[in-house]
Amino acid sequence: MMVKQTTKAVQDQLFQLGKDLGFYSLKEYTFKSIINAYAPRYDVVWMLNVQTLNLNSLDHLQLIEGKYLPFAAFELEGSTTSSKNQVGNVGNLQLSPCYYNFMVVNNASAAKENDTYRRGMKIVRSLQRVNGERQLFFLDSSMLKKLPIFTKTTIVPLINRENRLPRKKGSGGEKQSILVAAKLMPKLLLTDLDIAYDRKPDYFKWIYHIDQKFQQIKVPVKSKYLLKQSFTKSPVPLLKGEVKSASDYYYIPEIDVAAGFSIEGGYVQFLHFLAQRIGADVIHFPFLQYLLDIQEETIYFPLLGIEIEISESKHALGGLINLANFQYVGWLVSPGTMKPYVETYKHHLGMQNVHHIEVEEYLV
Repeated sequence: MMVKQTTKAVQDQLFQLGKDLGFYSLKEYTFKSIINAYAPRYDVVWMLNVQTLNLNSLDHLQLIEGKYLPFAAFELEGSTTSSKNQVGNVGNLQLSPCYYNFMVVNNASAAKENDTYRRGMKIVRSLQRVNGERQLFFLDSSMLKKLPIFTKTTIVPLINRENRLPRKKGSGGEKQSILVAAKLMPKLLLTDLDIAYDRKPDYFKWIYHIDQKFQQIKVPVKSKYLLKQSFTKSPVPLLKGEVKSASDYYYIPEIDVAAGFSIEGGYVQFLHFLAQRIGADVIHFPFLQYLLDIQEETIYFPLLGIEIEISESKHALGGLINLANFQYVGWLVSPGTMKPYVETYKHHLGMQNVHHIEVEEYLV
């Protein structure tokens, strides 16, 4: 299908920008998918060369050509388009194996209506709420004009390998998970990834940063729940509390073993710039709002999360959900009898980034 000229101009710009930022940049790219299944073709894709991280010992990472990590995908609309087309763009990006996803419209080229930005922002807000949030950003192509010169994106080198110590405690007092973690560690130690235990996802840091803006507003007592200033400790007898931290208001999981890396340079600079260009609408993207306010120079990529479960239980299913929501790739290490559970969740809830590993392999 012929690409519209207005779309092609933005596509060419993003393709070149990706190269300038140090990514392997591609146009009209389709990721391999399940046979006989639909696989979207993305207008632009950026991939990060992760050879320096020595990831060959790790399975299920979806590396392209053995070295490129799917990093950012773009869906573009260069002129007038229907709302359902934009809904389809969001759907395609939610299928993307990239951690970061962008939807770009050209409002000025939308014939007489000039309405693709307003409708698109509504669609992204709505579907992020209905389908669950992910790193999906919406912008107009005008926000990409007169970009400054960015440096190359680089992976922050792992400085201290001695910090990657064996796990010393299990969940709820059990000890077998310590043994399992110790047997998994050799694979992880072959990499140059930062390894942490019981790591909390950064997501809650971002959304609570938004909440704090509302918590500063003085309102009547009856409105404190509306602005996330109060919560209920007990319904009977009724006990209320003040929200003083993210953990007062949200369930914040701790990933048993988290292996990731940080990046700095061009891509971080690009996001800072984009957050400024988006203007007041940046409030709809907690990660960008956080970057704009805090001005961090590095960002963490949650490459691999591991949840270790010794018994067949709903506890293990909780670990599965946490991995699916907060890690790029997850390993659920649990009894072989849980494979049907995992496959059912993957099929019905779209948790395709989580892979089941039988814990029995590590208990012998």
